[in-house]
Order: sequence, then C-alpha cells, then structure tokens
Amino acid sequence: MKKFVDVKARRAERQGVLKSLLFVGIISAVLIVGVFYISNMGSEQGIKLTREAAVRTAVECYAIEGIYPPNVQYMEDNYNLSYDKTKYYIHYDIFASNIMPTIEVYEKR
Repeated sequence: MKKFVDVKARRAERQGVLKSLLFVGIISAVLIVGVFYISNMGSEQGIKLTREAAVRTAVECYAIEGIYPPNVQYMEDNYNLSYDKTKYYIHYDIFASNIMPTIEVYEKR
C-alpha cells in the first residue's frame, strides 16, 4: 500500500512541476510578445511625428515664401527642421514649387 501512495505522490509532484513550467513558459511568451509590440508602436509613432514635422515645415515655408522648399536640407537650414537622421530617412519628392510635395518617412534598419 505504501508503494502505491509513493508512486501516486511522485506522479502528482511531476504534474505540479510540469504545470508550473508550462505557466512560466506562457507568461514569458506573453511578456516577449508585449515588448515587441510596444517597441513597434514606438517606432510607428516616431515615423508619424517625423512626417508631421516635415509636412508642417513645408507648409510653413510655402506660407512665408510662396513656394514649397526644394529639399529637406533647405528645411533644416532655414526652418529648423530636426529629426533623428540615424533612425529615419525622409523621402521628399517635389513636382513643382506650388504643388505640395510627397513626403514619406522610413525607418532605417
């Protein structure tokens, strides 16, 4: 009878350890996914804010000078546009000086 109780106790102990390991694994996976999600949200927010700053600066230039700036460097030099050049690339495509340029921001990888 004692042998049967010992086997049953060991089996219950193993099941408890397995359940604990499974629980720790699930919690770890959820935390890792959460960190990647938050990191991605921050990156998207940075791209959005950089684009908004570039558009706002281009419109300011148009309001003051009557033309859109010829390039990003012009906005940096004359209108104090600043952004993290190590992190983002601004694609600035101007068709004509009186038509709003296409402004896209990409994250450098």
